[in-house]
Amino acid sequence: MLSLTLAPHPVLGIGITSPGVIDDAGTVLQAPNRQWSDLPLAQILTDELGVPAHVANDANAAALGEFTFGGATGSGLLTISVGDGVGAGVILDGSLVLGHGAVGEIGHLIALDDRDTDAVLGRPQRCACGRLGCLETILSVPALRRRVGGLDPAAAEAVLDAVGHRLGLALAPVVSMLNLAEIVLSGPADLLGGPLRDAAQATIRERTLPYVSRDLQIRMTTLGEDGALAGAAVLVLSGRLGVS
Repeated sequence: MLSLTLAPHPVLGIGITSPGVIDDAGTVLQAPNRQWSDLPLAQILTDELGVPAHVANDANAAALGEFTFGGATGSGLLTISVGDGVGAGVILDGSLVLGHGAVGEIGHLIALDDRDTDAVLGRPQRCACGRLGCLETILSVPALRRRVGGLDPAAAEAVLDAVGHRLGLALAPVVSMLNLAEIVLSGPADLLGGPLRDAAQATIRERTLPYVSRDLQIRMTTLGEDGALAGAAVLVLSGRLGVS
């Protein structure tokens, strides 16, 4: 059994982040990359640890972390977390947008369909969710590492540029609809912070009304790999003390 007896101060609660669709009770309704379905994660951890557990989508937690500790304004913020999968969190007017629990599942938008062959990226690949060509199949860290591994710098830059273009195509309607001010990327800077980011921003500007995207900034997170952890702490502070 896990124990919290080594904690130097009283533990208010536990903040946990997970990929996938998660309801208000902390149940992971669907997480294709983990092959989880209807997993009552918060209840399992609460029973095991004896303190309240608060579970949220990892990208939503990263958005909370960026807004609370990372200097984002929150007037129109989209965070994109890139790891084994791809997810997004949205904060509008200082509030996290949750919808029916699946806001930000952009990793499973179709970026390449079965009628579509990209000159650089090739044919669509099968996703963990079972469909072909999800954004996750080109933008996740394992997918990017596979594609650029062993390439010379010019060829690797072409791949990252192509992926950034596809990301921009996926995000342009979101930027236009929500009038976002800031998009924050969380993941390896060597993959996300150069040609990929630049191509995404250029594509968004090409595909939206100039007034909408004129001030849009796409940047890397200031929190490194700790963004989701910071957001998990916010979950506990909000849930136990009402601090947000």
